Amino acid sequence: MTTVRGDKRTYRYLNLVESFREGGKVRHKVVARLGEADEMAQSGELARLIDALGAHLEGGRAQELSAEAAPSIGDVAAVHSYFLGLRLDELFGRLGTKRRSVNLADTVFAMVANRLCAPSSKRRAILDWLGEDVALPEGVQSPSLDQCYRALDALCAAKVDLEAHCYAALCNLTNLDLRLVCYDLTSSYVEGDVAPSVRFPSKAFGYSRDKRDDRPQVVIGLLVTGDGIPIAHHVFSGNTNDASTLPAVMTDLQERFGVGRIALVADRGLISEANLEAVAGAGFDHVIATRLHRDGTVAAVLEMAAAKATRWVKIDPSTKAAEVSYEGRRYVVVDSTERHRRDDRRLQELLSRTEDKLIALGERVSAGRLVDPAKIGAAADRILRDSGVGRCFMTTIGPKRFSWDYNHKALRYETELLEGRYVLATSLEKKTASVTDIVRHYKALQGVERRFKVLKDFLGLRPVFHFTESRVRGHIALCVLASVIEAVMGKDLAQAGVMDPELGDQAMTALRDEAWVTTPDSSSGSSVPLDS
Repeated sequence: MTTVRGDKRTYRYLNLVESFREGGKVRHKVVARLGEADEMAQSGELARLIDALGAHLEGGRAQELSAEAAPSIGDVAAVHSYFLGLRLDELFGRLGTKRRSVNLADTVFAMVANRLCAPSSKRRAILDWLGEDVALPEGVQSPSLDQCYRALDALCAAKVDLEAHCYAALCNLTNLDLRLVCYDLTSSYVEGDVAPSVRFPSKAFGYSRDKRDDRPQVVIGLLVTGDGIPIAHHVFSGNTNDASTLPAVMTDLQERFGVGRIALVADRGLISEANLEAVAGAGFDHVIATRLHRDGTVAAVLEMAAAKATRWVKIDPSTKAAEVSYEGRRYVVVDSTERHRRDDRRLQELLSRTEDKLIALGERVSAGRLVDPAKIGAAADRILRDSGVGRCFMTTIGPKRFSWDYNHKALRYETELLEGRYVLATSLEKKTASVTDIVRHYKALQGVERRFKVLKDFLGLRPVFHFTESRVRGHIALCVLASVIEAVMGKDLAQAGVMDPELGDQAMTALRDEAWVTTPDSSSGSSVPLDS
């Protein structure tokens, strides 16, 4: 009999159980789930079952039994094979011995499997999923809820050891290529009390990628190989400036993994001039997207790329790129047809919206409802500051007077030089990486975006209901570990040529019911450019 407590009642399920002896102890294994006891009693099915069993015991022939549902085992068994392949049972076995937790390896496995198969709260995973829906591999013990919570503390404490272990195991299993490392940030909001907490100092309000400004958050930095496998993550305070995280992350990568000369790929929000110097000083090469506005260097590079003599290299049917050398640095300008259409549409929408607001402000001034130049200027500043295209307008303000016009120099920059393009700065030399290589390296950053999507949408990183620093960090480490297994599974499926039955040109992934999949040659640079 299995008991499950719901919101208003308790459900009792009858199971067909096999007893067996292991290590001198009697254990039980659920063979089949027969049904909910009260429903079976009301329908008469329970009485018929008892009669049938009684007849069998008396020597008669029992009626054929049928199970209402059988526990799933295939997906959990697949996760277990990768858990063993990465020797995670050995790692957590050793850590469990140190922490006097003999069941730590089984507990971590059960939580990882739940993330990959049917992500839910720890409580629901224990009471419903492990209790009713799946059968754990032979020899794996189902953990208690308290063991799950304590395992999160262990994951938090063992983060450094866990990443070093996975890195070594992945180097053996997948020929891990660290010549290219992609780094990016995301945020995850947390539920519960929004006030600062000494038990959770990293919880803070900041820029929310989840569009949840009403919740405090933490910032998560993720390092991913060029083929999309996570190798390390970092958790920062929720109000951390993106660019400030990069130097410490690079130092950690170099010290812990002992890597040789690699190329760091990052997006524009992570880079400052000081960071570029730190990247070079640490011996890293880089491929980095530049800031596109208010940067004289980028404007000069775009002007050079617009010259008639510029040689463009075709990357794919909708993308081309050109190399520019400026003040001793190498730049690659990427031009995308799809980006042209998107940028033009967005620019026209923003210009039109801003024009309407400026016209309305002019009418207020003309009607005498706004006469103070300071107030007129403040109103105009609010309009332009929040417009996204304020640089494209000029205003004239005086007592009872307001007029505006286009900044034609800024408009030319937007429409003739910038529209449809972005600029990559790189330290890689031509003999090391061609223009096509540089674009492909940058597009590998999509691997980090894909990991964030997996973490949030597939593995159920959110919502986070833990209320202490160690539990939240342990929960994040658990989700990243599950993401590692999913990434390796996907790579194996692609290399084995296991194709999607409905999309014959795309490989299957470990993701359940997902429309987005990866192609076997997804690292070739044929994907759509990043829009960030």
